[in-house]
Amino acid sequence: MSQEEFDKPGGEGPDLRSDEHLGLAGRTARFFINSPLSPLIYIAMMLMGLMGLVMTPRQEDPQISVPMVDIFVQYPGASADQVANLAIDPLERIMSEIQGVKHVYSATQRGGGIVTIQFKVGEEMGPSLVKVNDKLDSNMDKIPPGVSPPLVKAKGIDDVPVVNITLWSKDLNKDGIADVDDGQLRMLAQDVLQSIKEIPQTGNSFVVGGRREQVTVEVFPERLSGYNISLDQVANTIRTANSEQQAGGVETGNTHFTVMTGSFLKTVD
Repeated sequence: MSQEEFDKPGGEGPDLRSDEHLGLAGRTARFFINSPLSPLIYIAMMLMGLMGLVMTPRQEDPQISVPMVDIFVQYPGASADQVANLAIDPLERIMSEIQGVKHVYSATQRGGGIVTIQFKVGEEMGPSLVKVNDKLDSNMDKIPPGVSPPLVKAKGIDDVPVVNITLWSKDLNKDGIADVDDGQLRMLAQDVLQSIKEIPQTGNSFVVGGRREQVTVEVFPERLSGYNISLDQVANTIRTANSEQQAGGVETGNTHFTVMTGSFLKTVD
């Protein structure tokens, strides 16, 4: 058939609407368009959606159980590396053996550390806490001498901060130094913290970061001269008192412990 015959009003061309030319998607669409059951199917689907919306349980503040437990370890006189190697790392391995534990992580500092155990979603807090205590009691012989008995504390959703407030300083002079130093920011944060604590029904709140309080020693030269004491002697005395030094070591079996003397000043006294 020529193109001219095809274009004639009475000409008959190939039926593009036949099943051969529609394909699978077209045949499916044609079936639902021509089927008298389609409106009923649409109504049934809408009713199922409404039933699901009404019957699905909803809660404004769902209590999702994700138990977390903190274990505080005190190791007086030990360095951060010693705390990690001798106390925290073995404790992490022991806690990882508990059934239902998802993550175990820790943080150490001089004289102590903390191990945080996170259980899987759905585990109950009570049984999880019992598992941790039972595991500790059965492995107390693996804790090195000198370590204080671990303190176990449950951690719930109420321990997660609800509001975080960040205080920072601009550099208006463009000299690379903040106009307000970290010490002043911490003092300001303490004032803000005190105001927040006055709000009714406020729970635990704390300040993180910033330079802590410093101790300023004011001297009277005329009084020092009366006692025949120089400023260098005062400075050296403070410097010596505010230091930690290695005083030797102790070997127990195959383990070597470093003995430290002195401590850093923390209070005016």
